[in-house]
Amino acid sequence: MFKGTYILIWSENPDKLMTFYRDVLELKLAEKVDIKEKKGITPDYGYEFILTEKNDYVWIGKHSQVKGKSKEPVRIMHNLYTDDVQQWYEKVRDAGSTILCEPTKTPFYREDKPWYVSTFLDPEGNSWQFMGTLKS
Repeated sequence: MFKGTYILIWSENPDKLMTFYRDVLELKLAEKVDIKEKKGITPDYGYEFILTEKNDYVWIGKHSQVKGKSKEPVRIMHNLYTDDVQQWYEKVRDAGSTILCEPTKTPFYREDKPWYVSTFLDPEGNSWQFMGTLKS
């Protein structure tokens, strides 16, 4: 059994991406980390965000081999579970995110479990989905 998740997102411009995750997705910035140069490791930096209360984090860091936007944005999708898919959809839409799927019922939708999904891209083309219910 795993104990949590730590999502790594590498970027050519982590400062810009950090702003989106902090200001639009409202993730709490845990710390900015400066990576010092040592054997075979070039100096870099990144930002660690708290994703959930259960030891789940998102790291946004600078990487010398990453250039531009994601070339296959739907290859990997990260889900953010919420009780208000509609509210979060509107927030990322209003912030200018590319919307791949407006809030819609998932294939797992049941009357006793009204499950919705909305898919969007962050500023560098990484896919995220809001999964959960709509606020009553």
